[in-house]
Amino acid sequence: MIGTAADTAAINDRHRRTKQMRRSMAAILAVALPALPAAAQNPPVGRSLAVRWCMACHVVEPNQSMATDNAPSFRAIAARPDTTARSLDRYLSTGHTLMPDFWLSSQERDALVAYILSLR
Repeated sequence: MIGTAADTAAINDRHRRTKQMRRSMAAILAVALPALPAAAQNPPVGRSLAVRWCMACHVVEPNQSMATDNAPSFRAIAARPDTTARSLDRYLSTGHTLMPDFWLSSQERDALVAYILSLR
């Protein structure tokens, strides 16, 4: 069965809109993706992650007064001579027996590391 001219026009219109949407999404991704690593290096992004994930056990902010007795403050972690961006990233990338099992993306780890190191 051969479709009508209206059917053909509707199909062509749908294809044109799909192509236009794909081009728009590609343009948005081209602009947004390079900004992700820059945002990950931003200590304020890491601070918000620390407040959400770590504050129950660690003192994560200079004005925070309480946390658990067993967890070192982020300032103390940052002050250790062997603390580097690489050592923090490695520590946050593996499971720990004393810490809850949580998963951070590499961008979130980078932001958290930047925040901890900013407390030096």
